[in-house]
Amino acid sequence: MSSDSDSQLDGIARGFVTMSGGERERCDIMLRYSTDDPLVVGLIVSRPGHGSASWVISRDLLSAGLTGTAGIADVTVQPVAEQAEPLGVLLRVRNEGGEARIHIDHQALLLYLERSHAMMPFGSEAQSRQADAELDQLLDEGQDPPVVR
Repeated sequence: MSSDSDSQLDGIARGFVTMSGGERERCDIMLRYSTDDPLVVGLIVSRPGHGSASWVISRDLLSAGLTGTAGIADVTVQPVAEQAEPLGVLLRVRNEGGEARIHIDHQALLLYLERSHAMMPFGSEAQSRQADAELDQLLDEGQDPPVVR
């Protein structure tokens, strides 16, 4: 894992992906977190010979899925224990085209999320976004400067 700057955290994990057809393949999973959009984690799943697919998943949903089933409808996350495999996390992403099941190592995801929470603690995301909005409003060139009396 590397921190490209103080505001972005990239990580790569090995995993498996199972598409609607049932084929289970090894894949690389790139995780990308940015304090510029602190509520989500980007996932880019690369399969040899098939290219890559990407999703944006709630960071809170990923965190909740470390200890129990989380999510509803099209995106769910849950811990899984498979025989002869280390503890994992299963992400299910569904749409009208089918379903992808992404298996990632539990420890790798846990460490990644801990690092993202060190950058932007749980619960402080809204404050960060509010401060950004206020700063944008102050710097808006279309507005007259504030009047000091």
